[in-house]
Amino acid sequence: MSAKRWLASGLAALMSAGCAPALKDLKPGLTSTDSGSIWFASAGSLARTTDGSRLAPGDPEVISGELRFPPGAGPFPAVVLAHGCGGIGNAESGWAPILREWGYATLVLDSFRARGLTEVCRNPRALTATQRIPDAYGALRILATHPRIDARRVALMGFSHGGILALEASTLWAKETYAPAGQPGFRAFFSFYPYCNTEYPERQRISAPLRIHMGELDDWLPVGPCVRLVDRLRASGQDASITVYPGAHHSFDNVGRSVVYLADVVNASGCSIRMASLLGPFPGPGETASCLRRGATIGWNPDATRQARLNMQAQLAELLK
Repeated sequence: MSAKRWLASGLAALMSAGCAPALKDLKPGLTSTDSGSIWFASAGSLARTTDGSRLAPGDPEVISGELRFPPGAGPFPAVVLAHGCGGIGNAESGWAPILREWGYATLVLDSFRARGLTEVCRNPRALTATQRIPDAYGALRILATHPRIDARRVALMGFSHGGILALEASTLWAKETYAPAGQPGFRAFFSFYPYCNTEYPERQRISAPLRIHMGELDDWLPVGPCVRLVDRLRASGQDASITVYPGAHHSFDNVGRSVVYLADVVNASGCSIRMASLLGPFPGPGETASCLRRGATIGWNPDATRQARLNMQAQLAELLK
């Protein structure tokens, strides 16, 4: 990135973050007329320890999102949409109006705006998907206060970095940590092209049905480890499935985006990581230097997108009924 582009991105991020309210000024709940851009508190936070090797629980943070409703009075089932490492883009923007046509309220979660970030594709350490788990559960908590939302029927749907978030938020650990007894949990999780190469004990138990959607030709977040993850979950009697779309690359539902090769993004598809816990300790640079590389292919596949729409409509109708 040129110095000029870097400066422009930095200024945009600062301006975006500058309009965030203070945590103490956030509304504790929503009214029947609340929609559009909303600010709310995450359900805590996960910050890196001083040595950077682990994540430790912390205080809530200010987060934002875009809340929209289908026509009618409700209460409506809802879908929280979590963006990828490049921020809110065509995937979320493309799915949200379709979900509303099907009768679901949508909250497009923005984990970057209040943090002054524009992307983390080239520097994943800036904000990991795990650190966004409290964002998703904070979105669920605030939705549960809205009179036009049916808090018993809320799903989390994520894409790429957000798909990893959906995968990790589906763990029983996440629900027990951020939605303990008496608080609403997500009814289902939909993870589009996530990263499944990392193994940790918390991944072995999910709190609600999990549906993974991936492109066969994904060279950024590979299919194989996700197939094996679903096989293990199903073998232990849990409700998980994966749909693989033939001939589709990463971000196959990014409508209108030509298939391109992004040369500068971090690619860990060749890594196989085992951790003692979701919260670390994480492998150091020396442990991943040999498997990390740069570059990945992304792009729209109309056939895969069309089929994914049909599959999602059926899965939502089944799981959020």
